[in-house]
Amino acid sequence: MASKAVSLRLEEAQHELLKLRGTFERRPVNDIIADAIREYSERHPISEDDMVTMVRRIMKEDAALLKALADA
Repeated sequence: MASKAVSLRLEEAQHELLKLRGTFERRPVNDIIADAIREYSERHPISEDDMVTMVRRIMKEDAALLKALADA
């Protein structure tokens, strides 16, 4: 699977806890964060209805831009 670098801002205390967890588990902090994001995404999936609603909202908000692109 391809990886993508992202910036993440953490409070100092959160960062220290992650470093401690990484030391305890002998794992990189990056792996712990990636696992947490994966777990969150699995527990909070986006339904097809929510996706359709989002696309319709974007289409409405960006109708002028979409028309300009279609006409280009």
